[in-house]
Amino acid sequence: MTPSLRRRVWDAAMTGVPFGVFKLGLGVYLHAHVAPALGVVVVVWGALDVLLNLVALAAPRVSFCLLSNVGRLLDARSRQGGWEALLLAVDTLLSFGIVAGMVGLRLLPDLPEALRRAWDVAVVLNVLAAGLERVWVTAQARAAARRAAAGGEPA
Repeated sequence: MTPSLRRRVWDAAMTGVPFGVFKLGLGVYLHAHVAPALGVVVVVWGALDVLLNLVALAAPRVSFCLLSNVGRLLDARSRQGGWEALLLAVDTLLSFGIVAGMVGLRLLPDLPEALRRAWDVAVVLNVLAAGLERVWVTAQARAAARRAAAGGEPA
């Protein structure tokens, strides 16, 4: 089932684009301070993820990030499947690792001001989304349990 447009907008705005901003930030830092070529690769990765999030709004068959799209291609060629979910989980882990590393190593002040501001907005959106999503899922589960207890639809 294809997620609704409302769900795709939520996922892109609250998770996908912020993850792309985190990758862009890491790439800019790496380019300026560590390894320029690696920085370019990571900047391109982040930019592709931001672009894919925008494309996914109009084309639900496109996933939100580069790795999950690679997973979709592997799933189409594999008997086992599960690649898309695995690579999306890996992308999530990498994105959280980028945030942890950049914050923990206090590298954010080395980013250009505009990117630091974008980073801050991305963190706020992503953290709020995690909390709101948790509340929403819990509320939906409680409502389903109440309906089941009242003899309505199964939970």
